[in-house]
Amino acid sequence: MIYELKETAKAEPVFAGMEDSMIRSCLQGMMGGKIYVTDPEAPRSALAFLACFSFYAGEPDRELVAFKPEGVVGMVPPDEGWAALIEECWPGADKATRYAIRKDTRFDREDLEGIVASLPAGYELRRIDGVLYDTLLENEQFEDCVGHFASKEEFLELGRGFAILKDGSPVAAASSYTVYREGIEIEIDTEEEYRRKGLASVAGAALILSCLDDGLYPSWDAANLISVHLAEKLGYEFSHEYPCYWLDKILDRVIPNPDKSGWDVLCGRYERQTEDRKVFEVLRKGADLYVKFISRKGEPLELKLFPVGEKHFGLMWADDEFVFADGVMTANGDAFRKL
Repeated sequence: MIYELKETAKAEPVFAGMEDSMIRSCLQGMMGGKIYVTDPEAPRSALAFLACFSFYAGEPDRELVAFKPEGVVGMVPPDEGWAALIEECWPGADKATRYAIRKDTRFDREDLEGIVASLPAGYELRRIDGVLYDTLLENEQFEDCVGHFASKEEFLELGRGFAILKDGSPVAAASSYTVYREGIEIEIDTEEEYRRKGLASVAGAALILSCLDDGLYPSWDAANLISVHLAEKLGYEFSHEYPCYWLDKILDRVIPNPDKSGWDVLCGRYERQTEDRKVFEVLRKGADLYVKFISRKGEPLELKLFPVGEKHFGLMWADDEFVFADGVMTANGDAFRKL
Protein backbone atom coordinates (compact mmCIF):
# COMPACT_ATOMS: atom_id res chain seq x y z
CA MET A 1 0.00 0.00 0.00
CA ILE A 2 1.18 3.52 -0.82
CA TYR A 3 1.25 6.17 1.92
CA GLU A 4 1.93 9.88 1.70
CA LEU A 5 4.52 10.45 4.40
CA LYS A 6 3.61 13.42 6.56
CA GLU A 7 6.60 13.09 8.91
CA THR A 8 9.06 13.56 6.06
CA ALA A 9 12.06 13.47 8.40
CA LYS A 10 11.61 9.68 8.48
CA ALA A 11 12.63 9.59 4.81
CA GLU A 12 15.78 11.69 5.26
CA PRO A 13 18.04 8.60 5.64
CA VAL A 14 16.56 7.05 2.50
CA PHE A 15 17.54 10.09 0.41
CA ALA A 16 20.94 10.56 2.10
CA GLY A 17 23.59 11.69 -0.39
CA MET A 18 21.12 12.69 -3.10
CA GLU A 19 21.63 16.33 -4.08
CA ASP A 20 18.68 17.22 -6.29
CA SER A 21 17.07 20.37 -4.93
CA MET A 22 13.55 19.13 -5.66
CA ILE A 23 14.10 16.24 -3.24
CA ARG A 24 15.02 18.85 -0.61
CA SER A 25 11.83 20.76 -1.45
CA CYS A 26 9.77 17.61 -0.84
CA LEU A 27 11.50 16.76 2.42
CA GLN A 28 10.94 20.34 3.58
CA GLY A 29 7.27 20.35 2.53
CA MET A 30 7.83 23.21 0.09
CA MET A 31 5.58 23.96 -2.90
CA GLY A 32 3.31 20.98 -2.25
CA GLY A 33 6.15 18.48 -2.75
CA LYS A 34 5.24 15.03 -1.46
CA ILE A 35 7.05 11.96 -0.18
CA TYR A 36 5.45 8.55 -0.80
CA VAL A 37 6.45 5.29 0.90
CA THR A 38 5.16 1.75 1.41
CA ASP A 39 6.23 1.68 5.09
CA PRO A 40 5.29 4.91 6.91
CA GLU A 41 7.03 3.93 10.13
CA ALA A 42 10.46 2.81 8.93
CA PRO A 43 10.69 3.42 5.18
CA ARG A 44 13.45 1.68 3.27
CA SER A 45 12.23 3.03 -0.08
CA ALA A 46 10.71 6.35 -1.03
CA LEU A 47 9.41 8.49 -3.88
CA ALA A 48 9.75 12.28 -3.87
CA PHE A 49 7.30 14.05 -6.19
CA LEU A 50 7.31 17.71 -7.20
CA ALA A 51 6.39 19.63 -10.36
CA CYS A 52 6.40 16.82 -12.95
CA PHE A 53 9.21 14.67 -11.53
CA SER A 54 9.39 11.55 -9.37
CA PHE A 55 12.69 10.77 -7.68
CA TYR A 56 13.22 7.30 -6.21
CA ALA A 57 15.55 6.24 -3.40
CA GLY A 58 16.40 3.29 -1.20
CA GLU A 59 15.63 -0.32 -2.00
CA PRO A 60 13.94 -0.78 -5.41
CA ASP A 61 10.21 -1.12 -4.80
CA ARG A 62 7.86 -2.26 -7.57
CA GLU A 63 4.77 -0.87 -5.83
CA LEU A 64 6.26 2.63 -5.69
CA VAL A 65 7.28 2.50 -9.35
CA ALA A 66 3.85 1.28 -10.46
CA PHE A 67 2.25 4.15 -8.51
CA LYS A 68 1.97 7.32 -10.60
CA PRO A 69 0.95 10.54 -8.85
CA GLU A 70 -1.18 12.69 -11.13
CA GLY A 71 1.06 15.05 -13.07
CA VAL A 72 4.20 12.90 -13.13
CA VAL A 73 5.87 12.67 -16.52
CA GLY A 74 9.55 12.35 -15.53
CA MET A 75 10.77 9.37 -13.47
CA VAL A 76 14.35 9.54 -12.17
CA PRO A 77 15.97 6.31 -10.92
CA PRO A 78 19.07 6.48 -8.68
CA ASP A 79 20.52 3.20 -9.92
CA GLU A 80 20.10 0.30 -12.34
CA GLY A 81 17.76 -1.60 -10.02
CA TRP A 82 15.19 1.19 -10.01
CA ALA A 83 15.71 1.76 -13.76
CA ALA A 84 14.95 -1.89 -14.50
CA LEU A 85 11.71 -1.67 -12.52
CA ILE A 86 10.62 1.48 -14.39
CA GLU A 87 11.24 -0.26 -17.71
CA GLU A 88 9.20 -3.29 -16.58
CA CYS A 89 6.28 -1.29 -15.16
CA TRP A 90 6.24 1.43 -17.84
CA PRO A 91 7.43 -0.17 -21.11
CA GLY A 92 6.15 2.82 -23.09
CA ALA A 93 8.35 5.29 -21.21
CA ASP A 94 10.85 7.24 -23.29
CA LYS A 95 14.36 7.01 -21.80
CA ALA A 96 16.43 10.19 -22.07
CA THR A 97 19.70 11.49 -20.69
CA ARG A 98 19.88 14.47 -18.34
CA TYR A 99 22.98 16.19 -17.03
CA ALA A 100 23.67 16.89 -13.36
CA ILE A 101 25.53 20.08 -12.50
CA ARG A 102 27.71 20.35 -9.39
CA LYS A 103 26.03 21.94 -6.37
CA ASP A 104 29.10 23.61 -4.87
CA THR A 105 29.82 26.30 -7.44
CA ARG A 106 31.78 29.36 -6.33
CA PHE A 107 30.57 32.13 -8.61
CA ASP A 108 32.60 35.03 -9.98
CA ARG A 109 30.38 38.04 -9.28
CA GLU A 110 32.42 40.35 -11.49
CA ASP A 111 32.02 37.97 -14.42
CA LEU A 112 28.27 37.64 -13.84
CA GLU A 113 27.87 41.41 -13.59
CA GLY A 114 29.71 41.74 -16.90
CA ILE A 115 27.28 39.30 -18.53
CA VAL A 116 24.29 41.29 -17.25
CA ALA A 117 25.86 44.48 -18.61
CA SER A 118 26.17 42.86 -22.06
CA LEU A 119 22.40 43.03 -22.66
CA PRO A 120 22.03 44.10 -26.31
CA ALA A 121 20.49 47.46 -27.12
CA GLY A 122 16.76 47.37 -27.68
CA TYR A 123 16.08 44.88 -24.87
CA GLU A 124 14.94 45.49 -21.30
CA LEU A 125 15.79 43.36 -18.24
CA ARG A 126 13.05 43.36 -15.61
CA ARG A 127 12.46 41.49 -12.39
CA ILE A 128 9.32 39.34 -12.59
CA ASP A 129 6.48 41.10 -10.76
CA GLY A 130 2.79 40.31 -10.58
CA VAL A 131 2.07 41.67 -14.06
CA LEU A 132 4.93 39.75 -15.66
CA TYR A 133 3.91 36.63 -13.73
CA ASP A 134 0.49 36.73 -15.43
CA THR A 135 2.08 37.33 -18.84
CA LEU A 136 4.54 34.44 -18.47
CA LEU A 137 1.91 32.05 -17.13
CA GLU A 138 -0.27 32.65 -20.19
CA ASN A 139 2.65 31.98 -22.57
CA GLU A 140 3.34 28.29 -23.18
CA GLN A 141 7.03 29.04 -23.79
CA PHE A 142 7.45 30.48 -20.28
CA GLU A 143 4.84 28.58 -18.28
CA ASP A 144 7.48 26.49 -16.48
CA CYS A 145 9.15 29.65 -15.19
CA VAL A 146 6.23 30.36 -12.85
CA GLY A 147 3.67 27.60 -13.32
CA HIS A 148 4.68 25.23 -10.52
CA PHE A 149 3.71 27.65 -7.79
CA ALA A 150 0.25 27.35 -6.27
CA SER A 151 -0.55 30.99 -6.92
CA LYS A 152 0.86 34.36 -7.93
CA GLU A 153 1.09 35.25 -4.26
CA GLU A 154 3.23 32.19 -3.53
CA PHE A 155 5.57 33.01 -6.40
CA LEU A 156 5.98 36.62 -5.27
CA GLU A 157 6.67 35.44 -1.71
CA LEU A 158 8.98 32.48 -2.38
CA GLY A 159 10.06 32.64 -6.01
CA ARG A 160 12.13 35.06 -8.03
CA GLY A 161 13.08 35.64 -11.62
CA PHE A 162 14.00 38.02 -14.41
CA ALA A 163 12.55 38.48 -17.87
CA ILE A 164 14.02 40.15 -20.94
CA LEU A 165 11.51 42.20 -22.90
CA LYS A 166 11.50 43.31 -26.52
CA ASP A 167 8.96 45.98 -27.37
CA GLY A 168 7.25 45.28 -24.04
CA SER A 169 6.86 41.51 -24.51
CA PRO A 170 8.98 38.81 -22.81
CA VAL A 171 11.35 36.98 -25.15
CA ALA A 172 13.53 35.28 -22.52
CA ALA A 173 13.23 34.52 -18.82
CA ALA A 174 15.19 32.96 -15.97
CA SER A 175 13.21 32.04 -12.91
CA SER A 176 12.70 29.64 -10.02
CA TYR A 177 11.29 26.38 -11.35
CA THR A 178 10.98 25.26 -7.72
CA VAL A 179 12.31 26.48 -4.37
CA TYR A 180 13.70 25.00 -1.19
CA ARG A 181 14.73 26.76 2.02
CA GLU A 182 18.34 27.19 0.99
CA GLY A 183 17.83 28.10 -2.64
CA ILE A 184 16.03 27.63 -5.95
CA GLU A 185 16.08 25.35 -8.98
CA ILE A 186 16.68 27.47 -12.09
CA GLU A 187 14.50 27.43 -15.20
CA ILE A 188 15.56 29.38 -18.31
CA ASP A 189 13.57 29.71 -21.52
CA THR A 190 13.93 31.81 -24.67
CA GLU A 191 11.62 32.33 -27.61
CA GLU A 192 13.11 30.44 -30.56
CA GLU A 193 13.66 33.45 -32.82
CA TYR A 194 15.58 35.24 -30.03
CA ARG A 195 18.01 32.43 -29.21
CA ARG A 196 21.80 32.70 -29.69
CA LYS A 197 21.75 36.39 -28.81
CA GLY A 198 23.07 36.00 -25.25
CA LEU A 199 19.68 36.74 -23.68
CA ALA A 200 19.52 33.51 -21.65
CA SER A 201 22.97 34.28 -20.24
CA VAL A 202 21.91 37.77 -19.19
CA ALA A 203 18.71 36.60 -17.50
CA GLY A 204 20.51 33.68 -15.85
CA ALA A 205 23.33 35.86 -14.54
CA ALA A 206 20.83 38.36 -13.10
CA LEU A 207 18.98 35.55 -11.33
CA ILE A 208 22.16 34.04 -9.91
CA LEU A 209 23.30 37.43 -8.58
CA SER A 210 19.89 37.94 -6.98
CA CYS A 211 20.22 34.59 -5.18
CA LEU A 212 23.75 35.37 -4.00
CA ASP A 213 22.58 38.72 -2.64
CA ASP A 214 20.08 36.89 -0.42
CA GLY A 215 22.28 33.98 0.59
CA LEU A 216 20.46 31.44 -1.57
CA TYR A 217 22.00 28.78 -3.80
CA PRO A 218 20.89 28.79 -7.48
CA SER A 219 20.79 25.06 -8.29
CA TRP A 220 21.03 24.02 -11.95
CA ASP A 221 20.13 20.74 -13.66
CA ALA A 222 20.41 20.39 -17.42
CA ALA A 223 18.00 18.72 -19.81
CA ASN A 224 20.45 18.84 -22.73
CA LEU A 225 24.00 19.79 -23.71
CA ILE A 226 22.94 23.30 -24.70
CA SER A 227 21.85 23.82 -21.11
CA VAL A 228 25.16 22.37 -19.87
CA HIS A 229 27.13 24.82 -22.00
CA LEU A 230 25.04 27.75 -20.77
CA ALA A 231 25.60 26.65 -17.17
CA GLU A 232 29.35 26.46 -17.73
CA LYS A 233 29.32 29.97 -19.24
CA LEU A 234 27.75 31.20 -15.99
CA GLY A 235 30.37 29.48 -13.83
CA TYR A 236 28.91 26.04 -13.10
CA GLU A 237 30.72 22.72 -13.52
CA PHE A 238 29.31 19.57 -15.10
CA SER A 239 29.00 16.57 -12.76
CA HIS A 240 27.54 13.50 -14.49
CA GLU A 241 24.88 12.09 -16.78
CA TYR A 242 21.80 10.29 -15.48
CA PRO A 243 18.69 8.72 -17.01
CA CYS A 244 15.16 10.06 -16.88
CA TYR A 245 12.13 8.13 -18.10
CA TRP A 246 9.39 10.26 -19.62
CA LEU A 247 5.71 9.35 -19.59
CA ASP A 248 2.95 10.99 -21.58
CA LYS A 249 0.44 13.22 -19.79
CA ILE A 250 -2.40 11.30 -21.41
CA LEU A 251 -1.84 8.60 -18.76
CA ASP A 252 -3.49 10.90 -16.20
CA ARG A 253 -6.70 10.79 -18.27
CA VAL A 254 -6.81 7.08 -19.14
CA ILE A 255 -9.84 5.22 -17.77
CA PRO A 256 -8.37 2.41 -15.62
CA ASN A 257 -11.06 -0.24 -16.16
CA PRO A 258 -13.06 0.74 -19.25
CA ASP A 259 -16.05 -1.15 -20.57
CA LYS A 260 -14.63 -2.86 -23.67
CA SER A 261 -17.79 -4.70 -24.67
CA GLY A 262 -18.49 -2.29 -27.52
CA TRP A 263 -14.97 -1.95 -28.84
CA ASP A 264 -15.27 -4.58 -31.58
CA VAL A 265 -17.95 -2.47 -33.28
CA LEU A 266 -15.45 0.37 -33.58
CA CYS A 267 -13.01 -1.74 -35.59
CA GLY A 268 -12.78 -1.35 -39.34
CA ARG A 269 -11.46 0.96 -42.07
CA TYR A 270 -12.29 4.66 -42.04
CA GLU A 271 -11.90 7.08 -44.95
CA ARG A 272 -11.15 10.75 -44.28
CA GLN A 273 -13.79 13.02 -45.81
CA THR A 274 -11.29 15.36 -47.41
CA GLU A 275 -9.70 15.53 -50.83
CA ASP A 276 -6.90 13.09 -49.93
CA ARG A 277 -9.38 10.32 -48.84
CA LYS A 278 -6.74 8.94 -46.48
CA VAL A 279 -7.70 5.63 -44.85
CA PHE A 280 -7.15 4.74 -41.18
CA GLU A 281 -7.77 1.23 -39.89
CA VAL A 282 -8.90 0.55 -36.32
CA LEU A 283 -8.21 -2.98 -35.14
CA ARG A 284 -8.33 -4.93 -31.92
CA LYS A 285 -5.31 -6.83 -30.68
CA GLY A 286 -6.00 -8.77 -27.51
CA ALA A 287 -7.60 -6.41 -25.01
CA ASP A 288 -6.50 -3.20 -26.74
CA LEU A 289 -7.43 -1.06 -29.73
CA TYR A 290 -4.90 0.17 -32.29
CA VAL A 291 -5.04 2.59 -35.19
CA LYS A 292 -3.09 1.77 -38.35
CA PHE A 293 -2.23 4.32 -41.07
CA ILE A 294 0.52 5.68 -43.32
CA SER A 295 2.46 8.64 -41.92
CA ARG A 296 3.27 11.82 -43.84
CA LYS A 297 6.70 10.32 -44.49
CA GLY A 298 5.12 7.28 -46.12
CA GLU A 299 5.90 5.00 -43.17
CA PRO A 300 3.32 2.45 -41.93
CA LEU A 301 2.39 3.12 -38.30
CA GLU A 302 0.35 1.10 -35.83
CA LEU A 303 -0.32 2.93 -32.55
CA LYS A 304 -2.19 1.93 -29.43
CA LEU A 305 -5.35 3.86 -28.56
CA PHE A 306 -5.84 4.80 -24.89
CA PRO A 307 -9.42 5.20 -23.61
CA VAL A 308 -10.04 8.61 -22.06
CA GLY A 309 -13.84 8.55 -22.26
CA GLU A 310 -16.73 6.56 -23.69
CA LYS A 311 -15.78 5.95 -27.35
CA HIS A 312 -13.07 8.59 -26.88
CA PHE A 313 -9.38 7.69 -27.27
CA GLY A 314 -5.96 9.32 -27.36
CA LEU A 315 -2.45 8.47 -28.53
CA MET A 316 0.78 8.42 -26.56
CA TRP A 317 3.18 11.31 -27.34
CA ALA A 318 0.66 13.10 -29.54
CA ASP A 319 -2.24 15.51 -29.23
CA ASP A 320 -4.36 13.36 -31.56
CA GLU A 321 -7.73 12.30 -30.17
CA PHE A 322 -10.21 9.90 -31.75
CA VAL A 323 -13.95 10.07 -31.07
CA PHE A 324 -16.34 7.43 -32.45
CA ALA A 325 -20.04 7.63 -33.26
CA ASP A 326 -22.29 5.49 -35.47
CA GLY A 327 -20.23 4.79 -38.61
CA VAL A 328 -18.08 7.89 -38.06
CA MET A 329 -14.70 8.63 -36.49
CA THR A 330 -13.47 12.15 -35.77
CA ALA A 331 -9.73 12.71 -35.41
CA ASN A 332 -8.53 16.21 -34.57
CA GLY A 333 -11.55 17.77 -36.23
CA ASP A 334 -11.34 15.65 -39.39
CA ALA A 335 -14.34 13.42 -40.07
CA PHE A 336 -13.80 9.82 -41.23
CA ARG A 337 -16.56 7.61 -42.64
CA LYS A 338 -16.49 3.90 -41.89
CA LEU A 339 -16.11 1.83 -45.06
